Amino acid sequence: MAEETQRPGAPGGERYVFDTGFAKEEERLSLGEALWDVGTTDRLAAVGVAPGWRCLEAGAGRGSVARWLADRAGPTGEVLATDLRVDRLKWLTDHAITVRQLDLVSDDPDDELPAAHFDLIHARLVLQHITDRQQAVDRLCRALRPGGRLVLEDTDTASLFSHPERADFLQEVKHAAYEVMCAAGYHPRCGLLNAELATRAGLVDVRAEGRSTVVRGGTEAARWYILWIEHLRPAMLARGSVTDDRIQQAVDSMADPSQRWLSQVMITVTGRRPATDADESTATAGVRP
Repeated sequence: MAEETQRPGAPGGERYVFDTGFAKEEERLSLGEALWDVGTTDRLAAVGVAPGWRCLEAGAGRGSVARWLADRAGPTGEVLATDLRVDRLKWLTDHAITVRQLDLVSDDPDDELPAAHFDLIHARLVLQHITDRQQAVDRLCRALRPGGRLVLEDTDTASLFSHPERADFLQEVKHAAYEVMCAAGYHPRCGLLNAELATRAGLVDVRAEGRSTVVRGGTEAARWYILWIEHLRPAMLARGSVTDDRIQQAVDSMADPSQRWLSQVMITVTGRRPATDADESTATAGVRP
């Protein structure tokens, strides 16, 4: 069982809800990779990741995106994978990837990360879990070389469990789950915030786009949502906002192949560190469709 990790910056010293010894966390993370990796790697490829690039994967999870970056950067490139927990990432060292434990809130990335070094920094489902988001983005931007790219991916949850026929589909359990997460510093609309965070950090050519998927009950994608609810079930019950029967009904619905629903919107924000101080003073940074 993994040790609980307190997320600095969360109000009241709350625990980071997805690092609390959940027995099926490895499976949950693997299913999340299967759900989101194709869209992520498509967008990273569009950024132009190429042989020789120096890349940072911040909040690397199980390491699938870091491994993809290493394949693209090749033997002349460099990939650093960081996370709160690094035990899941040890396998990456067999692929010439450096692994380092790093908390973007409590540690000082200015000391831990080389300044003006990386061609690409990518973070997926990281900023939405911390409260000091602007500070974290500022620190990541300082590690970008002039002309380097930052790619941030977080979700907007408004669309989750939208159903073609039932306006109330899983909404009670959804709201109870996000109550737990928000109490630990989570922001359910963070994907929409990231463009502003990147702009405030001084990046230019800031762009934002979203993607979502239709999930069918009983599939691997649906199981990712089931494990999300199962992970949060004890905390939801402790808060008293939903009954165990209602949680089980939601789990059963997500396992039912006759049900389909819309996922969250994963929003990808990209921005570039200006190549020179002159560029920074004259460029007009903004969000473009």
